[in-house]
Amino acid sequence: MLKKADNSALERILIWTALLATLIVLPWTTFDPINVPKLAVISIGGFMAAGLLATNLSLLRQSKNRPLVFLTGLFILDLFIVLLFSGDNFNQGLFGTFGRATGFVAYISLTFLFLAGAIASSEAVIKKFSFTLIMAGLLSSIYGFFQSFNVDVFDWVNQYSPVIGFLGNPNFQSSFVGFSGIAVFAFLLTKGARKPSIVAGLLYLILSAYVIRGTESQQGFLVLLGGIGIVILIWIPKSKFKLLKYPSLIIGLLGILFVAFGSLNKGPLASLLYKLSVSYRGDYWQAGWKMTVENPLLGVGLDGYGDWYRRTRSLEATLRRGPEVTSNAAHNVFLDLSSNGGFPLLIIYLAMVLLVIRSVFRILKRAKQFEPTITGLIAVWFAYLAQSVISLNQLGLAIWGWVISGLIIGYEVKSRENVTVTQNKISAVKGKVAKKIDAPKVTPHAFMAMVAGLLVGALLGLPPVIASSKYLTALKSQNALQIERAAYIWPMQAYPMGQVVVSLSNNNLQTEALKVLEDGVAKFPDEFSMWRLLSEIPNATPEQVAEAKIQMKRLDPLNPNLK
Repeated sequence: MLKKADNSALERILIWTALLATLIVLPWTTFDPINVPKLAVISIGGFMAAGLLATNLSLLRQSKNRPLVFLTGLFILDLFIVLLFSGDNFNQGLFGTFGRATGFVAYISLTFLFLAGAIASSEAVIKKFSFTLIMAGLLSSIYGFFQSFNVDVFDWVNQYSPVIGFLGNPNFQSSFVGFSGIAVFAFLLTKGARKPSIVAGLLYLILSAYVIRGTESQQGFLVLLGGIGIVILIWIPKSKFKLLKYPSLIIGLLGILFVAFGSLNKGPLASLLYKLSVSYRGDYWQAGWKMTVENPLLGVGLDGYGDWYRRTRSLEATLRRGPEVTSNAAHNVFLDLSSNGGFPLLIIYLAMVLLVIRSVFRILKRAKQFEPTITGLIAVWFAYLAQSVISLNQLGLAIWGWVISGLIIGYEVKSRENVTVTQNKISAVKGKVAKKIDAPKVTPHAFMAMVAGLLVGALLGLPPVIASSKYLTALKSQNALQIERAAYIWPMQAYPMGQVVVSLSNNNLQTEALKVLEDGVAKFPDEFSMWRLLSEIPNATPEQVAEAKIQMKRLDPLNPNLK
């Protein structure tokens, strides 16, 4: 069993990492204000957790934890293999592509947090984590409420609804608010719940619904209603309405089918649920599957989807919205993983998902009464899973899905053989003595391991933040030399490099722009936009223009505009 002090430290790491990764934005200091700061938080939290777990190897070797440790170990090993041997740009594979940041650092950090959640899980930890989810959701909802009136302290550049919260996109905001609403609804079904708590919960749900409506994204309502439905299905067998167990299950399954068919423009709900974006997602899914099939062992590289989308999309997808409309994610987490890392990475991830599902059924089978906290997290996890089928792994959402996965698995492991999952309570001891007992200190060995993890996490998570900050500073300076240097800030990325070329070219610094372009196509040979810029820049040689057009055709073979 994990020492109480270590368990307490892991609990704090999980809670603060999830909270900060959701809420942190740096619009005044970084060019990418959403993703790189969240990556930094997750990296630091993940490696701190890994450091602490490394001091408890005997616990990880216990038979009850072996399936979990085996799968996480395989996942991490395969991430290393894909990073080193896929042939993708190393920096892109390591830190992720611009605007996503879901490369090696993100996934290995999430894996560490997943394992930490399983090891630290207990009834007390789950209650605190649920409360943290609700508080993060409340803050996001309040911010979204003001955004719905175009009141915002930040000047976001956003072509969609202004209600984007701290996640940079209305779809992500609506889903996250839906997650927190599910957790609140589960607490409303607590036996003997007080009226003030019920009123507060109902007001929260009203606020959540208003904010989701303001996002203009039906995704949030589907997440919220689907999660509430799961909570009700779990609650009914433990309530006085036991006779409705099977009818409610049948109704629930029919509801899922109607929603699924309606989203595909079939059935009675088609007019309400179908959107053209579903067809667009189908294009992304088809391309992601083609990448997987054509690169079955290693995929196209971590966060490499964007480099391959043009050359794997169908002719119909090319023409549907025009050849210039592209994507750098499959909008399906499973296909993102399979396209980025091949079938091995997908299979391991599916095994981890199945381990969570097995744990859910075992928890529900053992439960003698309705337990709102774990039920709420189970429903949130299923909502996250459903959302991940139609969306991508945005880091502010992914942190909750991965940690909750671990918490559910750990809760099931610790509830075996009638072992209590509730941490020792010291309610009888008061004053300074109680305070001293309730706040145990980790050993110097464990503390040093966490510090080492923090340093490693910072070394891996902060470079994109620093680079993004320097790049924004360079753009604001309007100094041509400083802007040119910004293209080479490590870790170099294709999109900022291309923006530097455009900026230099617009200021009639064609020689400098061409030099950056030559370095850009050498560094990112699969980046279509780089070759297009090279084909258009006026001082490129005829040989360079001809080569650029050949490369553009290679990367976008079905584009009718390319001759």
